[in-house]
Amino acid sequence: MGQGYKLTCDHCTYTEDIYIGIGFNYFSLESIASFVKDLALKQQIEHFQKDPATTFDAYDALYVCPSCNAVRNELFMKMRSDTAQFVTIYSCKRCKDTMRLTPLEHLVPVHLSCPECEHGQLESTFFMDWD
Repeated sequence: MGQGYKLTCDHCTYTEDIYIGIGFNYFSLESIASFVKDLALKQQIEHFQKDPATTFDAYDALYVCPSCNAVRNELFMKMRSDTAQFVTIYSCKRCKDTMRLTPLEHLVPVHLSCPECEHGQLESTFFMDWD
């Protein structure tokens, strides 16, 4: 199950809805491959699907750029087999720096700077559960 959060700046009008967690489509590599649009990621999944020793973790996650504070809501995937491993890495669309996986939990304060005004802090408000 997943959760929905609204990130809101305490200084400007910036808001962003973020969805964290897993849904029913995240329980097999085959089902994940069916909705992934990124060709390189789809090829990685298909490669690991061929190995019966593969284990994986997959969930929607929050990524934050350490340089410009840009926020992205993306699929986190970590696949491991006896011979290989893979972890999703995302580049910031704004500045091209490598984004960091950032935890977001219900009733836990976030300490993120606003990507728009750079003066405010983002506040996280839980607003829904999803499957």
